[in-house]
Amino acid sequence: MQFKKMLMRGTASAIAMMAIAATAQAQSAPAAEGTLDEIVVTGIRASLVQSINTKRFADAIVDAISAEDIGKFPDKNVAESLSHLPGVQVDRDFGEGERVAIRGTDPALNRTLLNGQTVASTDWFILDAPGRTFNYSMLAPEVVGQLEVYKSPEARIDEGSIGGTVILHTRRPLDLKPLTLNASVEYAYNDRSDDGAPNASGLISWSNDASTFGVLASVTHQVQDIRRDGFESLGYPTVTLPNGTKAIMPNVINSALFQQKRERTGGTLAIQAKPSDNLEINATGLYVKGTYDNLNQSRYYFNNFRGAPNNAVVKNGVVVGGSYTNAGTPTAGLMLLDAIARESTIETYATDLKVDYTGDALKASFQGGYTKSTGGTKQQYFGEFEQLTGYSFDISGTNGLASVTPQIASTSNAGTTLGFAQLRQQPTSDEETYAQADFTRDVEWGLLNAVKFGVKYRTHETSQDAKLRRVNGAATPVDGFVGGTTPSGYLGGINVNDAMKNWNTISADKLKTWFLGRPASGYVDAAYFDYLPAQFSVSEDIWSGYTQLGFETEGFRGNVGVRYVHTDQTSEGRRDRLGGQFGPPIVPASQIEAISLKKSYDDFLPSINLTFDLDPKTVLRLSGSRVMARANYADLSTFLETNNTLRTANGGNPNLDPYRANNFDASIEYYLDKVSLVSATLFYKDIGSYIYRATSTEMLINTDTNPLTNPGGTTVPQAFEVSRPRNGGSAEIKGLELAYRGDVYGNFGIEASYTYADSETADASVALPFSSKHSFSLTPYYEDEMFSARVTYSYRSKYFREVNRATSVINDSYNQLDASLTVNVTEQVALTAQAQNLLDETQYQYVGNRDVPFAAYKNGRRFFGGVRFSY
Repeated sequence: MQFKKMLMRGTASAIAMMAIAATAQAQSAPAAEGTLDEIVVTGIRASLVQSINTKRFADAIVDAISAEDIGKFPDKNVAESLSHLPGVQVDRDFGEGERVAIRGTDPALNRTLLNGQTVASTDWFILDAPGRTFNYSMLAPEVVGQLEVYKSPEARIDEGSIGGTVILHTRRPLDLKPLTLNASVEYAYNDRSDDGAPNASGLISWSNDASTFGVLASVTHQVQDIRRDGFESLGYPTVTLPNGTKAIMPNVINSALFQQKRERTGGTLAIQAKPSDNLEINATGLYVKGTYDNLNQSRYYFNNFRGAPNNAVVKNGVVVGGSYTNAGTPTAGLMLLDAIARESTIETYATDLKVDYTGDALKASFQGGYTKSTGGTKQQYFGEFEQLTGYSFDISGTNGLASVTPQIASTSNAGTTLGFAQLRQQPTSDEETYAQADFTRDVEWGLLNAVKFGVKYRTHETSQDAKLRRVNGAATPVDGFVGGTTPSGYLGGINVNDAMKNWNTISADKLKTWFLGRPASGYVDAAYFDYLPAQFSVSEDIWSGYTQLGFETEGFRGNVGVRYVHTDQTSEGRRDRLGGQFGPPIVPASQIEAISLKKSYDDFLPSINLTFDLDPKTVLRLSGSRVMARANYADLSTFLETNNTLRTANGGNPNLDPYRANNFDASIEYYLDKVSLVSATLFYKDIGSYIYRATSTEMLINTDTNPLTNPGGTTVPQAFEVSRPRNGGSAEIKGLELAYRGDVYGNFGIEASYTYADSETADASVALPFSSKHSFSLTPYYEDEMFSARVTYSYRSKYFREVNRATSVINDSYNQLDASLTVNVTEQVALTAQAQNLLDETQYQYVGNRDVPFAAYKNGRRFFGGVRFSY
């Protein structure tokens, strides 16, 4: 709070001082011209120079990658391209970069803008609740002209980021040659799935001889065959041992097999017109459609909540071994084979119109647009097969990562029948409409050289629907569903025993055919019914305005400003008015009531960026700012799931305040030559109102004992332990970024970055998710007129990931090695080869300490070979 007052007073004082200077029309000497001449080069290193120029001449702390540079990295989406920048870490759940964390902050706390505007975003995975993370998997690098990461904010840039703001600039026709043609075709292969597919992209741009009108169109088509092999040891409840002591142990030990074909087709269209020297019009459009159909199978060995096993082996308070003997009753050990076939599609489009007018004294820009994305799971087919069997297990690490020995052979179907079957639909939607006006007046008022101001309106809505239909298929033998056995090389590289590697798998086609062929009598429910806890929508009407003053004199420049934001938020849903029924039975229509909860809040966000040109090669930057980021949509939802037996509940919280933080940055940059840069940056983030999930007692009506569902019950509320996201936590992140980009010797160069981010929370039991203390990226390269080669090694240290099944999950450190090679056959034709994850790294997760496994996954290596044409 003290900092906030000081920062706002300081900003107000700075603005006042500059206003006085403007009024007085101080006759200061004009800014010296040519102190930092803009670097202009052509040829093979032009892309590196462009990125360095963007950073060098910015008034804020910015990192950038140009289109040419993006194309030469071994990257297959924009997130992977961003990972080469200091302070940026990428999450690769299924082998492909999907989410970006900046300076130790959760990916949801960093906004991604396309040409300065929101792009609607949805996810395909049913377990990914609607949030504010951008789904980078939908954007291929070919559609991007330049990437910028603003580490320090400016008042003119949209609010909503704690770590940094990513701005993606698409290509424009008048920035290219009058006729530009680019095309590429390649074949992609995954060595774990042992499958591949062709990919293609193309771009055509035309402009007239006068460079007053141009049209650009691009298209990309990508296909990936994904297979993720996994070991999982899920849930670590506390059990009481025969001697009375307590220990934690895994409820489930699991072999997981995830298979998916990702197919994405996208395109962009840009129309640019300059009918006069004063007027420029840009119209852009983006469309991406991707299918993410997948089959997720898990073979669980489940103790069925029987408590401590026989012959328990305990190590450091963890039951790491024991056995359950099959007594032929449901209370004995169980083998559960879950087969979940999902049909998932993401469709995203964005349209934008921008008109820029440059007058003698004033520049005006008017921009408006609309973006929408639909995603989620269109249809899920879920079958769970059961087999009564005893088993012994060992996760001590003595005999590999894990071993399970069932009483019935893992390849035997004896006694395995369908125990649970359900259909589920869970589509999601995200959309935004925006309009803004920005004005710039170039002035010569003492230090001031520019006055910028503007207003913006955004209306945003995110929603999720959910419907269920239960199927009566109990005791159906598994034999009619089996499609084969686990694929060749399954769980290779993960040290588990043969019983975990070898088992019969379910055919997705046979599973779907069984569901679709059920007669009416084969369904418990006559039709799909609304699953109320997972249905919600969150809408926001956001008004903002800003004033930003630019200043410059010899050896000194920057900006100072303030952004004001007003947010009207509405969270809507439906619930059982008797207390929040969780799942079946179907809630009668007479018990359903609509919920609409509103909240409004205001934010004043001052910022200042100071840049000192210490000499022609050295730049010092200082910045301070107040920033905010809104809570995830799922956290703001009205949903409430209750377990009436255990009297526990899990819900959202529409009354959450946004994250708010005070940021400080200091950087020093030294430009060795036209293509070489070394820099160091210190950053500090003081985050207040941090959102974390906590449990407290709330009085709810237990619908299992309510007169409307049980005539003998009571309406008296009962105490439930309810877990909700809540404000109140505070956190700080302090760190250092080091970077070098440029030549080393001859045609050899290197791009290297290191980030240290130390995060702390007021509550030691709460950790900041996705915050690695150490991360670095190292890319040596060679380029001449014929060859271009890069090898990229990236590393991030362990980080807290999430709370899963009441267990805090830590992601272990992760390494990745990628490589790319380009051979220029002619000036227009090049051969390309790329490889990702050459080390076939294991994604390992654990609980508490590294000796307590939670999961281990392998995604395989990916290889690409193709030809590229440019004109």
